[in-house]
Amino acid sequence: MATILNDEEIRKIIGRVIVNGDASCVKPNCYVLRLGNSGEFLNCGKEFTLGTKKKGIKIQPGHSVALTAFETIDFRRETVREIYPNHDLHAFISPSTDLSREGIVAPTTQVDVGYHGTVNWTITNTSNDERRFLAQEKLFRLIIFKLAPGETPTIPYKGEYQDKTGYVRSERKGAPSGMREHEWEDSRMEGGPEALLENLIKSGYPWNLLGQRLQQMGEQFDTVTEEYGDIKRAIDKLNRESEELPDKIKAIVKNLAAETHLEWSSSWWASLGVIAGLIITVATNDAAMKVIKNNGPLIGISIIVVSVLVKVFAPKFKKKG
Repeated sequence: MATILNDEEIRKIIGRVIVNGDASCVKPNCYVLRLGNSGEFLNCGKEFTLGTKKKGIKIQPGHSVALTAFETIDFRRETVREIYPNHDLHAFISPSTDLSREGIVAPTTQVDVGYHGTVNWTITNTSNDERRFLAQEKLFRLIIFKLAPGETPTIPYKGEYQDKTGYVRSERKGAPSGMREHEWEDSRMEGGPEALLENLIKSGYPWNLLGQRLQQMGEQFDTVTEEYGDIKRAIDKLNRESEELPDKIKAIVKNLAAETHLEWSSSWWASLGVIAGLIITVATNDAAMKVIKNNGPLIGISIIVVSVLVKVFAPKFKKKG
């Protein structure tokens, strides 16, 4: 019966079956493949190579990228049976849960008995945000099955991708030449907008110019839709910050009230100290007491007027300063 290799068994085959493997990529029952150095942006056909200059890739919303694993898989019988006599290895590859959480869609694939080469796969960004991945980042889980003697195939893998490393384009054979347009079926419906636009482009001058212009407008609309998504995210951020604004204002008012209370308390105690000092000084001086006794009403009214003026104008001078 086929068994899944555990972490101890996976460590045994690193360097021989999993070429360029690393022990830090070993999980309880799988090995996590890393992002290789080559691939292709499928939306525009641009190939890339990561290395000294480029350290990673950026995937825009709605775009697909063909990737290569950093490791090379060697499931050839002469390699495997040096470790597991009379057994073969077969594997399934699935994306990590981190990718699905970020809106990255990737198919699950498998590695056949006897395969030798680099594993390629494709991922698509279905989210509204740009996603970035670094070279040798851990992305895909490789689950390896050890097949018992009765489960091993008669003929191991000998397909088009055998012994190929790095990024390899699809080897699928295209349609035979000579097929006519009406022999193809597609999703367009008769009388639908896509069919009408295509007929307009094929109708010749001057209608073809109008059709091409409408096609360009459709592409521009897609661009505007992406930009609208960026604006919406910015507005959502502002809304979140505005919800926090009342709490921030309350905190500022509370701090200001505390500072004002402290300032008023300090001024009150300073004024009280000055008044006490004046009372003591006058009370112990006969000449000063005589002056106050003879001019008491005038001195009292003067003190009241000065106090009112200081109360009214002092905050204004303080503000200007």
